[in-house]
Amino acid sequence: MPLAALFTGTAHAQVDLAGLNGTVSDPSGSRVLAAHITATQTATGLHRDTVSSATGTYDIPNLPIGSYRLTISAPGFQDHIYDNLQLTVGHTSTIDVRLGIASAPQVVTVEDTQADFDKSSDALDARTEPAQLKQLPLNGRNWSTLTALVPGAVDTGGSNQRTIRFAGKGLDDNAVTLDGIDATNVVNQAQQPFVRVAIPIDSIAEFQIDTMLFTAEKGVSPGGQIAVVTKTGSNQLHGSLFEYLRNDIFDARQPDDTFDASKPPFRLNQFGGSLGGPIVHDRSFYFFAYEGLRQTLGQTLPGFVPTDTFKAQVAAASPALVPVLNAYPKGTLPVTGSTQIAEFVGSGRQLDHEDSAILRLDQHFSQRNSAFLRFSFDAAVSDAPLSEGGSYLNDRQQISSRPVNGELEFLHIFSPTLINETRFGFNRGNVYTTNQSALNLATAVAVSGFTTLANNEYKVGVGNTFSYIDNLTLVHNTQTFKVGVEVRRIQLNQGNTANGTATFSSTASFLANSVSSASYANALPTNGLRKTEVYSYAQDEWKLRPNLTFNLGVRYTFFNLFHEVFGKAVPFDFATCGPQGFCGAGASFGNPNTLDIDPRVSFTWSPLALRNNTVLRGGFGLYHGDGQLDDQNLPTNNEVGQYSLSLKSTPALAFPITPFLNGPGTVSARDDDRTRKDSYFTEWGLSVQQALPSHFVNTLSYVGSKGTYLLTTSYVNLIDPATGLRPYPAFGQIQWRGNINNSSYQALVDGLQRNFTHGLLVRANYTWSHEIDQDAAGGGDSDYPQNPACLPCERASGDFDVRQVFSANVVYDLPFGPGRTYLSPSASAPFGQRAAAAVLGNWTISPIVTDRTGLPVNVTEDRSSSSVATGYTTSQRPNIVPGVSLTPPGGHRISGWINPAAFTLVTGSGYGDAPRNIARGPSLWQADLALSKIIPLKELAQLEFRGEFFNLFNRAQYGLPLADVSTSTFGQIIATVNTGPVGTGTPRQVQFALRLRF
Repeated sequence: MPLAALFTGTAHAQVDLAGLNGTVSDPSGSRVLAAHITATQTATGLHRDTVSSATGTYDIPNLPIGSYRLTISAPGFQDHIYDNLQLTVGHTSTIDVRLGIASAPQVVTVEDTQADFDKSSDALDARTEPAQLKQLPLNGRNWSTLTALVPGAVDTGGSNQRTIRFAGKGLDDNAVTLDGIDATNVVNQAQQPFVRVAIPIDSIAEFQIDTMLFTAEKGVSPGGQIAVVTKTGSNQLHGSLFEYLRNDIFDARQPDDTFDASKPPFRLNQFGGSLGGPIVHDRSFYFFAYEGLRQTLGQTLPGFVPTDTFKAQVAAASPALVPVLNAYPKGTLPVTGSTQIAEFVGSGRQLDHEDSAILRLDQHFSQRNSAFLRFSFDAAVSDAPLSEGGSYLNDRQQISSRPVNGELEFLHIFSPTLINETRFGFNRGNVYTTNQSALNLATAVAVSGFTTLANNEYKVGVGNTFSYIDNLTLVHNTQTFKVGVEVRRIQLNQGNTANGTATFSSTASFLANSVSSASYANALPTNGLRKTEVYSYAQDEWKLRPNLTFNLGVRYTFFNLFHEVFGKAVPFDFATCGPQGFCGAGASFGNPNTLDIDPRVSFTWSPLALRNNTVLRGGFGLYHGDGQLDDQNLPTNNEVGQYSLSLKSTPALAFPITPFLNGPGTVSARDDDRTRKDSYFTEWGLSVQQALPSHFVNTLSYVGSKGTYLLTTSYVNLIDPATGLRPYPAFGQIQWRGNINNSSYQALVDGLQRNFTHGLLVRANYTWSHEIDQDAAGGGDSDYPQNPACLPCERASGDFDVRQVFSANVVYDLPFGPGRTYLSPSASAPFGQRAAAAVLGNWTISPIVTDRTGLPVNVTEDRSSSSVATGYTTSQRPNIVPGVSLTPPGGHRISGWINPAAFTLVTGSGYGDAPRNIARGPSLWQADLALSKIIPLKELAQLEFRGEFFNLFNRAQYGLPLADVSTSTFGQIIATVNTGPVGTGTPRQVQFALRLRF
């Protein structure tokens, strides 16, 4: 799939539209004034006209994507016609024309002559082509899988929106738009992992991903900009019906029987179809698509539980813990070196059910006015085992999500050089989560060495965004000016039942019923947060010479702050509200930032001395972000009682914890920095693109970024070691959230590409990078520090730093059959030749290969709050043993990936000296393959058969090792990188499909 580089040069096509520009000259090379240029869309008859300027340049912005015929004519010159010109999402194609003196028009087939090497200003964006969406294997029919193939992308294993990050930034720095309208999950940007077809795949015409250095017109966030464009109807009735089937009978067993001795049952059925066509020829069009999914997957559940002997000891010593002991399932296997911990290997089942539909209506009122109306809806439900740090017991989680998205767009052409586009949009993301715990209590129980027993909890999260967008484009001679504004109203409704956690720092403390630390929050009624955000930009793209273009732009963003509609929210902040902490119901959440101004500049230059076969691009810019909306709701949590307890402050702390609530120094809150700054990234880059023989293009890029004011999660009001008291004795330990972290990212990227030409498409990308941060790469991903008083001590390789990533994909039409190089017999050919052509012809092969180095592993230890001077025990790390390798004797094994002899537990009341993310997990590579055959039925209909093979070589894809050095299971790998039915890490799976197209 996509593409050649992280770096996007200048561009002036809308994120879901396309554009054409170029220079018209005569045989001598002189510029042709007032040449007439017409672009006509093949499917709908839409056409746009313009004339060349005094310098021979022309520009047709804001064109719907699709196939076009481009006609250039001038008095006294031969007409020049380009057929089958494919305009792709967010991309401006540059077609320079030298007119000849002749009477007959010259018709050019674009596939043969158009530049695979495009000298336009935005040739390095990452985008799909229609052939890719049709041909590449999609595991679970989730289009998000393809976004992992973008240079700079890091997929932690699930191959969905929640596992893929771009260019060293946080997950919630990403933005997803559907036809230019917000299409995120709102509460947080990524859709739930089980939501695969919120946008039905058959409705996607293309999508584009800008990972870095996009221009001022793009970017409501600093991360990956994922722009999806839907299909439209046309003058010809067209549609499809499809069925995708999987069954475990065709699948392989896990390559390593350590995880699964038998093959779990698996059934997957995805089905649907689409229909599009005219309502009124050349005027009105419709397109409808539906996709459904039904899935059942058996799952092995690995976890750690008390042995029967230890259960009896705990029951005798601490009868209050008997309900907890009864919630643990019986152990299955012994754990070497431990008489207290057994391994549990159970079986569970994942159930997924999803229905998604989309309807789009397009209207061409005239050549100057057009509009479309689109509405999409998805209903997805998941019922699956509940994971705790990669291990499982018998707890389950039910989640339902119903994304909704709608849009009304109106495009008005005042003149060939002045165009206005207006959009109104609505987006809804809602998630309802129910934890079904075997413990059946509001308080979870975490014991060092055992898998955590989850609590019973119900959470509701509903987010709506209402958008108004207006963009104005003016073309004047060699310059294209753009200005635009978006006003986005955000609604966020959230609530949950009572919940808490009791933590035991060791099996000995569990035996004695001595709780190290605990937290508890009363039930939070659903509340309503509201805010209005404003984005605006101004941009000038100046073609200084036909081979040199500059883009100068500035973007202004006002993210604003939430307020609660009924004034119930209670901000808490010692720094601004004094020793009482609570600022009072209805108080402001803080002071909004009003000076988020982002200048952006870039250039594109194709040196004439290099025969226009080389393009240099460079750029620099600032990119502000709002992070995750779910990180901005802390004041609503303070509407109800919250408590933080520790053995340090409450020496008798035991389970159950409820009798200890409201004791001295137990009242807690969630402290949101009311003076926080909006996060931003400073980015820079340079790329060299070179045309190669056989339609190949190679791009070598360097990019860098510096993140400032990034998300920070920590704790305040810790015990002062000198006095043994908290600074504010009325309170316990207080969770704090602000934006004071930073990061850096450097990458060298090499990309090789060949657009789909003569039946072959190739994409290959290699990224060598390093991301360093201080507990957060951006928005939405933040760790708690070991020592809240020393945040700089956390600086290390980020959690999602992958040093090397390679991906490659190919779409190849095998050269056999009618219309191809071999076995293309005439109608009068012998039957044998025609039969061979029918059987062996019209096959396409589409492999994908991905390879990456391992993710960082943060080695931790469990400590009792009574043993730490500050009483703070989160994210504690051990001491390192100088000179001892992290690699165990004999090398890395799944039974021992990290050498325990390299660490010692901390003694005394200080902190460990092991750096954060000191170790690395296993590397990962995988190959997928699709084979498809087209069977013509009639002149306008065809049947496609597909077979798709995921993890073709059935390679074991190991997850991260257990990293708690306090336990006897330290360093073991107990699961694959992905425990679900789709994405990286599954054993070899086979999927079959039939599709009827007409």
